[in-house]
Amino acid sequence: MKILLVNPPVNRLCDNAINYFPLGIGYIAAVANRAGFKTYIYNADLETKKQTLLTNKQRIKNHNLFIDALNNDSHRVWVEYREILNKTMPDVVGFSCTSASFLPCLKMAGEAKKLCNSAIVFGGIHPTILPEETAKSENVDYIIAGDAENSFLALVTALSEGRDASGIPGVGRYAGNKFSFIPPEPVEKNVDIFPFPDRDCIINFEEHKNYLQAVITSRGCPYQCTFCSGRNITGGVVRYRSPENVISEIKLLKEKYGMNHIMFYDDSLVLNKKRILKICRMMIDENLKITWGAFTRADSVNRELLSAMKASGCKFLGLGVESGSNKTLRKVNKGYTREQAIAGVKLIKESGIHVDMNIIIGFPHETEEDIKDTISLIRELEIPANINTFTPYPKSRLYDECVERGLIKGDMDWATFSQHSPYNEFIQDISPEAYRKLQAEMIDLADKMMKKHYSGLGHYLKRAREIWVEEDRKIPAFTRNILGKVKSRVAGRA
Repeated sequence: MKILLVNPPVNRLCDNAINYFPLGIGYIAAVANRAGFKTYIYNADLETKKQTLLTNKQRIKNHNLFIDALNNDSHRVWVEYREILNKTMPDVVGFSCTSASFLPCLKMAGEAKKLCNSAIVFGGIHPTILPEETAKSENVDYIIAGDAENSFLALVTALSEGRDASGIPGVGRYAGNKFSFIPPEPVEKNVDIFPFPDRDCIINFEEHKNYLQAVITSRGCPYQCTFCSGRNITGGVVRYRSPENVISEIKLLKEKYGMNHIMFYDDSLVLNKKRILKICRMMIDENLKITWGAFTRADSVNRELLSAMKASGCKFLGLGVESGSNKTLRKVNKGYTREQAIAGVKLIKESGIHVDMNIIIGFPHETEEDIKDTISLIRELEIPANINTFTPYPKSRLYDECVERGLIKGDMDWATFSQHSPYNEFIQDISPEAYRKLQAEMIDLADKMMKKHYSGLGHYLKRAREIWVEEDRKIPAFTRNILGKVKSRVAGRA
């Protein structure tokens, strides 16, 4: 039996090059291949030919490209996908499905049915929080809720043996007009038992080999932010890989794939400070000579930890600050204050580690004053800020609040569902005109900060040195890009 696992396109359909290895289906591929199934990974969201850093304004504007692509069968991604289907002819196609990628997944499922008559499986956060709604969609044969390694393997084993797949924990399907679903078993606490993600089975490996550096050291998040639906998968439980297991994977990435830069994709890396200190010290003691980045909380760092992270090669930390209003931070249950966020950013900047932050605008309870507080925070911190429009994820507490306030009526329009969607306006206490004016002011300021940090000779020299250190072999293209920008500026002034 042949299996194709698909990471669906969202950023790529918006002409936004965010290149990463899809860890979730990497783990599933490893389990399936170990069991003897021929498994391929298709990362449809990776664009190897385009390295464009979009501004916040461009990201929001480009969401319309995503909507257009859904109705354009000749789009290059769909053409590429059909070629892959014809080449692999999979018996099973599995999709890692978020709410933002739900429609691309459905479109691709239809193509797989038409060309290969494949069995279609949807897994990920969207079918976990909306299992019945997902399962009754056209061309979806099975859904998997929660961690999928064991349930997916049980499902494809049953299909390969011609057995009825009913009764497998975590698997749901429509049989006739009845939804059949067995809730998932308790999550596996010892995540060290899972094999490392299979990176060798990715389609077009040569094009993807420079983008295999993703690692996750833990699963889950203990916090209870009201805008997040992630707890529906993890239940707030955090499961840690052992430091030894993490270091073994880093060594594999370095020795087998030549990766000298690692990106940790934990929900929040610094949940257990002693554990991260041990990982950092192991990186140093074993002379791994890598650089790395991660995401964490502004209130999770201290000088001792940052010193160890810096010494072990940390170059970047991304923070989910979300708001500069203490009132908003309390309402979304973020768990820290504006003052704590400022203190955390200050410590990171002092350590010499690059830092940027995520901001959310448009929470349903925000006032003009709240948004102005966030604008003032961006101005005060002077670090790059990724501006997200508030998106009401199903089964989150803020989704329920939007329904109660009458801000969501009827079914969600998944085509406009994205953290960079210009159509996200779920706010009650500000007029649409005033809200859009404040949003434009915030975006303009954030893009100004981004331009300050990511342009100019100083940034070029710093980034060039990092590229050489990482041995990423992109310095010629990077140089041509910079020289082209300089030439354009000179021509514009002439």
